[in-house]
Amino acid sequence: MGKPGREVTHRSLDGVRVRLSGTHDFGLPCTSVARIADGGRLHEISAGTREDALGWAEDIGLDRFEEEFHLQGGRLRVGRTATRDPDTGLRDPVLAAVWEGRRHAVFTHLYHGRPADAVAFFGTLRLTEHADGVTAVPRGRARRPDPAEMVKEVPGLGLLEITPLTTRTRRRLPPWRGASVAGGELFQDTVEGQGPYFLLALRSLLVTVLPEEDQVRETPRRLAGLAVEAIR
Repeated sequence: MGKPGREVTHRSLDGVRVRLSGTHDFGLPCTSVARIADGGRLHEISAGTREDALGWAEDIGLDRFEEEFHLQGGRLRVGRTATRDPDTGLRDPVLAAVWEGRRHAVFTHLYHGRPADAVAFFGTLRLTEHADGVTAVPRGRARRPDPAEMVKEVPGLGLLEITPLTTRTRRRLPPWRGASVAGGELFQDTVEGQGPYFLLALRSLLVTVLPEEDQVRETPRRLAGLAVEAIR
């Protein structure tokens, strides 16, 4: 856990390690999100602490885990729930699947899935737990079409979405030049209906900052007290 004025390191699902440092409170958890293409389907997986995974399972309406399997040095727990379409009211059966290590977890859901489907899907990933996160490397025919992303809330700044700066992610940048800041450029843009946001383009990372509604004007100044860097 981070403390005000200290630093914290997080590891994304694809192994990128990011260090946050500065004058902010970094104590809130970080989640990593990745997409895995396998067998013609695209699955979204998330990683965080075991507490994050249990909170996610509760949020999607899971009452209890029904089965458990030992898998890659951890345990894979599955349970059935359903999602509700807000427009039609129709419910779709969903299998919630959570792989738990010592401290971290990887979790996803499979529509109309069976426990054997969850075991097979997690078998397409090589899971490795580290002190600062867990990695999920596709194997066999599975692949990851995009870089993984980290999502972290920082009080006083808002929600940070951090991903590698690549040719593909660079397309998110506006066509104009950004303001020069330590380590890169800072851009401000607006999404219609959602309000303003900031993009921090660093040497190897792209940080999207979704500010708290009443803190937009203060965000550029507060970003000066934040350092984000990829480390090995």
